[in-house]
Amino acid sequence: MDRTTALSLLAAILKDITLSDGKAATDAFPGLREVDAKVREVRHVIEGVEGLPPNMLAQFDNDANFETMSRRVRLEALATHIKSAQRFLNAAPAAPVKRQIVAPPDLTKLTTTVPLLKESVERRWREAQKCVHIGCYTSGIIMMGSVLEALLLARAMLHPSLAYQSAKAPKDKAGKSPAIQDWTLNALVDVAVDVGWLKSDRGKFSHALRESRNVVHPWVEVSMKANFDEATCRTSWEVLRASVDDLIGSV
Repeated sequence: MDRTTALSLLAAILKDITLSDGKAATDAFPGLREVDAKVREVRHVIEGVEGLPPNMLAQFDNDANFETMSRRVRLEALATHIKSAQRFLNAAPAAPVKRQIVAPPDLTKLTTTVPLLKESVERRWREAQKCVHIGCYTSGIIMMGSVLEALLLARAMLHPSLAYQSAKAPKDKAGKSPAIQDWTLNALVDVAVDVGWLKSDRGKFSHALRESRNVVHPWVEVSMKANFDEATCRTSWEVLRASVDDLIGSV
């Protein structure tokens, strides 16, 4: 039994056996048999939950008050044991949150034009999550941005003619587009939205991730006064996942 469930059960039983002024609710129990039923309920909780002293169950079983012929005495003793168990359970450290690493989606259709890109992106996909799990939020954001950039580039490389024809394709002073592998993440996002590889709202959020990713440069981090936390990373992760789904679906 987990701690939260145990505390909930104990609180409910304590409410059943005591009045608002703290006295035993003897009128709610016609006889000792009904009191004993509550005693067994509490014993079951104490026996089944972790976080209590090992001798607490023995003390409970050996409490002579439960042998008296008084409903009030038994209920008062039971309330005392419940409150003691509650104090220990509330003081116990919370169980650690289980951190899971979500596997990357199948990137095969996107990465066929760049050898070994699939393996690199899959590794970064997992590393981004590991960084967040241990509190390295800046590193996690940078990893997410790198995954987004790599897959946008891979998508453009699948249909370079369409990318070059986009009105959002970058141009140099002579009006020519540089090689796709030299495009910035900003340009890759704009082109992907323009040609329909990314949904327009996804593009806006991808730009936010791009700006956050730029903290890879310390001076950008300082000038942005970046202070990433777990909430920032959760939002960025959902942006990344949705954007990758868009890109895979566009092939």
